[in-house]
Amino acid sequence: MTISSTRPLKERVLAFAQKKPTPVKRGGASYDATYKFCVRGLKLCIWTYRRLKVEDQTARLIRDVMDFLLRRYHGYAIKENIGAHYYEKGLPHGAKTEFEHVIPAAVARDLLLYDRLTIDEALNIPTCRLSASKHKKLNSTRLGSTTPDIYWFWQRYQSLGIQLETHDGTAVDTASWNLDSHYTYFKK
Repeated sequence: MTISSTRPLKERVLAFAQKKPTPVKRGGASYDATYKFCVRGLKLCIWTYRRLKVEDQTARLIRDVMDFLLRRYHGYAIKENIGAHYYEKGLPHGAKTEFEHVIPAAVARDLLLYDRLTIDEALNIPTCRLSASKHKKLNSTRLGSTTPDIYWFWQRYQSLGIQLETHDGTAVDTASWNLDSHYTYFKK
């Protein structure tokens, strides 16, 4: 798309009437559209990244776009759909909660870039909803906001004795529930 510069800028800008976008109803169709858009975008980013000769600012910008696509999917198709994959057990109704990536999104991005996760796996890394107070305590532990063992991703939570369940109420044994368990359970 090119802009005709034969007309003066003032005329082009003053004649512009912004159109309001059509509202989108959240649901199956919009979640599916978000998924397809993010998959296409991530494939393009990975393809472009792998063809770079040097890791320069372009590489950084590609990683930024990947972060955006992953977080957009997580925030829209997970957070707005099921709230999170996991919930702190016994949260009172209406409690102030916080959404967290159990495995940091930037780690998922790098695992994706280096063929350690598939696109579907990166789009569905474990997320959790915790009470604001537990989330604050969790990030103040010696492990901070890192995930020391990506496969056994519940270590930080175990250090505080946080009990968890899936979004649909299935109890989670954090000592045995690992990344394979996560992807097996959430394949449905």
